[in-house]
Amino acid sequence: MIGEEKGNPGIRPLAGVGSYAEASRPGYSVDRTVTLLRRYLYVEGETMRCLAAHLNAIPEWEVKCAVSLHLWQDAEHGTWLRGRVKELRTSPLYLDDVPDKALATFFEELICSETTAELLVGVYKVLKQESFRALRRHVAEANPLADQPTRRILRFILLEEEEQLEWGLDALESRLEQANAEERGSLDTWEEHLNAYLNAAGGIPGDSERPSEDDLPPRRAVGPFEPVRTPRRDGRFARVWRSRGARPEDVSPHERDWWNLYVRLTEMHVPELLALVIYEWKDQPWEFYHDVARPLWDEARHAMLGEVAFKARGANMFEVPHEIAIAELPNTQFDPMARYMLLWGAEQGAMKGNTGKRRQHEIATVATDPLSITFHDFDWADEVLHVHIARKWLKPLFDSREEMSQRATALWQTYERLMKEDCKLPERDTWWDEFYEKARNLA
Repeated sequence: MIGEEKGNPGIRPLAGVGSYAEASRPGYSVDRTVTLLRRYLYVEGETMRCLAAHLNAIPEWEVKCAVSLHLWQDAEHGTWLRGRVKELRTSPLYLDDVPDKALATFFEELICSETTAELLVGVYKVLKQESFRALRRHVAEANPLADQPTRRILRFILLEEEEQLEWGLDALESRLEQANAEERGSLDTWEEHLNAYLNAAGGIPGDSERPSEDDLPPRRAVGPFEPVRTPRRDGRFARVWRSRGARPEDVSPHERDWWNLYVRLTEMHVPELLALVIYEWKDQPWEFYHDVARPLWDEARHAMLGEVAFKARGANMFEVPHEIAIAELPNTQFDPMARYMLLWGAEQGAMKGNTGKRRQHEIATVATDPLSITFHDFDWADEVLHVHIARKWLKPLFDSREEMSQRATALWQTYERLMKEDCKLPERDTWWDEFYEKARNLA
């Protein structure tokens, strides 16, 4: 154990990374380490893509929120691992290669999860539970001194993976409490199915005994996976619309602040747009997917800021309309690049001082709501980052900034036409006044 041996001054040797006995074990070679890290980074990347592919299909708000966080963390983990592999005499040209066809087949089965419960079983009970064991084994068996940089990265990853696993297993347990015997049996069969395919890849490290392909159950993946494109909400949401309805004008700072917090609440459609940008915009550099995963998580976090604000003020978040158009329209009518352009145009517009993020923060300040001030302060900072990320990847696709802006404007005009038509439908122009009449009396 660390600390068992003392140097001459009574201080732990080897910078505290391990004892002499631990550092005297050979551990893994560089080649073995690279082989394992390439499998880990492939798992992190494919898990991110699987979660992104399913974000629209998940109707449960709480699961959408957690999946948004976890896929961003997985993208971060993949980036850390890729960086370490490149330090180990390995060309980056091969980092995007599939390390094991059997592992790829496992993910082709996993992505075919048909319900939230199946996704929870596959991602958390099967995949992440096995991944967590593999990473812990690696940390335990690697030489703590010779390969301290790898162990450091893996220990950081394990911190977040343990939190993910704890959340996922708890969510699955809650889901199973509501399931009947038939559904539980079906989920058990799905778990066995996925375990069989993961075992066929030798597990996460690839060194376990592999069963014969003849022993595998029939594949569920019989063709290309087609993601759900219209965002789903569960039965708690009373009104799911393609617009927010009429926006209040010339109102008090208190009412405008309520509206801004409502807008935060309904921003889940932005992660739902970005999720299919990640999944369907093929053949981009890894850094692109990593970068886009960040605003996806941020926008889900912004929706949760609205959730917290509603909860703190005693309002029911499920009674207000939840807009899905900024995901549904692009996901069904635009290619991935155009979807990202539409969002960039909206976020670029949010930088305007008189109506944008700065103004929303000023309104919260005038309304003297400390929680709203904090929320809009960080929302503003996040959006500045998002504009820079999008510009980084979109600008090289156009001959000029003017051409880029024109393209974004045209896409936004298409979106606005849909919103205007939706606003003409019953209740769209009256719901806010009714809601605010109740809200103004809340604590």
